[in-house]
Amino acid sequence: MLQAAHNLLMALFIVLPMAMLAALVVRPRARSLARVPSATVAIASSLLLGISASVIYDLWLGGISSPGQMLLTCYWAAGLIGILKLLDLCFDRLTRMILRRARSWPRARRQSIAQLARVILLFSIGLPFMIVAAATYRPRVTQKNSAPWFDMGAASISFESTDGVHLSGFFTTPPPATDGIRGRLWGRQTVIICPGARGGKSAYLNAAGEFLSHGYNVLTFDFRAHGQSDGQLDSFGDHERRDVLGAVRWLQSNHPRQCRRIVGFGIDTGAAALLAAADDPSREGRAIDAIAVLGCYDRFDSLVSTTALPPIMGWLIEPIALPLACVQTGADLWNFSPARAAADIAPRPILFVQSEHDPVITFERGQELFDAASEPKEHIWLENLTDEEAADDPDLISRVRHFLDTAIAIL
Repeated sequence: MLQAAHNLLMALFIVLPMAMLAALVVRPRARSLARVPSATVAIASSLLLGISASVIYDLWLGGISSPGQMLLTCYWAAGLIGILKLLDLCFDRLTRMILRRARSWPRARRQSIAQLARVILLFSIGLPFMIVAAATYRPRVTQKNSAPWFDMGAASISFESTDGVHLSGFFTTPPPATDGIRGRLWGRQTVIICPGARGGKSAYLNAAGEFLSHGYNVLTFDFRAHGQSDGQLDSFGDHERRDVLGAVRWLQSNHPRQCRRIVGFGIDTGAAALLAAADDPSREGRAIDAIAVLGCYDRFDSLVSTTALPPIMGWLIEPIALPLACVQTGADLWNFSPARAAADIAPRPILFVQSEHDPVITFERGQELFDAASEPKEHIWLENLTDEEAADDPDLISRVRHFLDTAIAIL
């Protein structure tokens, strides 16, 4: 049912912009079409909205969208405008049909009530849908310069997630060990760095350097809908678990000697994906030996309910925006719970790192996640750093690496 609703919504995003373009050359004759605003205005609004969204994402992520991605974002904006107009027409018909039965009321009064009801319905459904569409759609942005990675010896790789999405990443091997510090696992264990919402395969250079200097191979990649990977929709860790599993599969197939031990380090939504992947019953999921998560939330519904929005929107979030997010992404976000995954990963060790002052994923969410997890587990609560700052802090990364060095499953 969810997948069918998702497919229908995606079809509307594809078809409605083409219908608006057709309206530029085909004169509408039906009375219902005559009330549709000018297609020219709708297309101009789509271009403005799409370009604005691309610029905002570029600034937020510190990168740049390609012309193709910018045009695709404009097309998505046209689909969004078309869906909102379709909702408006449906609400108009519905309110008129219902109030037509109140024949004892004056016609002007019925029209006023119908108009008010239509506005309320459009605000209640349309505004949460716009928020959901903006939060889940991702223009793929090319981020930081990758040259420092190649200076460290990184090789560009590509692989597929376990559901077939093409992903782009880097694989880097450690330098030769100097005498006296070479351990039996030098070059034979790999850390998978799972970037956060604002990261990508070119980010977290300090973390990679720390692991490489202690004999780890490093695999990092762009999640779907990010960077050079395919896809346009972000599901906040649910579908992205398959990207992590795809990374494990590629590692086992292409570098079996380098993955005698596999550990993971995830940041915010990448941490949620890492937890969900480690909880997966597949061979790839069970191959992840230990993980560290930074700034991860406990449940998606709790994350949505604590998002900073105007008070008037609070009552619309869970009952309306959350189901819409499920339909938009095709993921069961209502039941997506990194906390449940953390409870089931045992006996593999988990380190939880959470800022006490992070503005997005609050400390309470990190505390709830830690409390839900099974032993063995450890935590680091950050007093002076946000989660984003901590991801590149040398001292914190050293503590994370030390935990993963010594993390052993308790049987």
